[in-house]
Amino acid sequence: MSKKVVYLDQFAISEIYKVKSGRRRAQSGGQAFWEEVTAQIDRACLLQQVIFPGSNIHRDETIVSPFASDLALAHEMLSGDVSFANFEHIEQRQVLDYAKTYLNGRAAPSLSFHVDEVLEGARNDWLPDMHITTDMDYAVFANGIRRHRDETDASCKVLWQRWIRQKPTFNEVFSHEFNDFGNAKKGALKYAAQQAQTALQSHDTREFLNRLSYPALEEFNQLKQLFRDHGIAERELASSVFAFWDWPENRNMPTHRISAYLFAGLSRRLVSAGQKKLPSKGMMNDIRAISTYGPYVDAMFIDKGCASLLSEEPLRSELRLKAEIFSSTSGQAFLQYLQRLDDETPANVRRHAREIYGI
Repeated sequence: MSKKVVYLDQFAISEIYKVKSGRRRAQSGGQAFWEEVTAQIDRACLLQQVIFPGSNIHRDETIVSPFASDLALAHEMLSGDVSFANFEHIEQRQVLDYAKTYLNGRAAPSLSFHVDEVLEGARNDWLPDMHITTDMDYAVFANGIRRHRDETDASCKVLWQRWIRQKPTFNEVFSHEFNDFGNAKKGALKYAAQQAQTALQSHDTREFLNRLSYPALEEFNQLKQLFRDHGIAERELASSVFAFWDWPENRNMPTHRISAYLFAGLSRRLVSAGQKKLPSKGMMNDIRAISTYGPYVDAMFIDKGCASLLSEEPLRSELRLKAEIFSSTSGQAFLQYLQRLDDETPANVRRHAREIYGI
């Protein structure tokens, strides 16, 4: 038995939660669709054909929800006690794989995209017939998450508005993003170090420690340790890491390459297609999820705007994501996908599921 792994975005998780809790308003539209999705997802899970893991992207979006605990529990019940590794850690793993080949004088590595590499927990274990959870209060983290989200949104709005004003072509944006790996890494490191220094000077210990755990600093320290173990002198570690970040092969690192295409597609929509409404605060999380998990999972149900971007050329031809892409626009196709999982359930698995779960 090999369970499929499907990424559901926060919108889908919220709609499923609302159906199960009775909070969904029928007048908001799509009631019949989300009721059917919820029923089919529950059935496919109990038939041991699929899991819908959570990630730190979901966690952060859940914490700022007014129904944080209930929403988290609803997702736990779909995850099969399995979660995605943090998206930052998956990117860091790719960076370290590239760094190892760089140090050994070889070309970029050939990465494996087996889904178990990005999961924590046993994917193919049968779902337990009981679920034990703790009611944790995550409110203490909410303000920090909101602040970080607002910081990201503010910097993104500057970029969106620059595109609208300067009207770059798709190729211009793609070329800039694709070739900017090293500058982006060094810029993120500088920003994280500055924020940590500001927190230290204001005697905000919690914020200082929080800033020290920023992905850019974590990656920089991991790379320094790798280079140190390779025999590079201490005084040369920082410059050696910067030189690696500037290595042209890094441009094709999956997380970076996919996000570069998504940014270029988004710029084209804002400029050429005349999209007047700026992307939401959730856009960066959508880009992170697709760039990180898209090469590994079997399917993704994502924002309809992002799904549309992935259907356009050259993204459709060039990205070659493993995941089948669904959204509310292709809702019936998603229901058919879930039904196929049901139909393909082996007879012995179906029999045992009936005995254990009564389905």
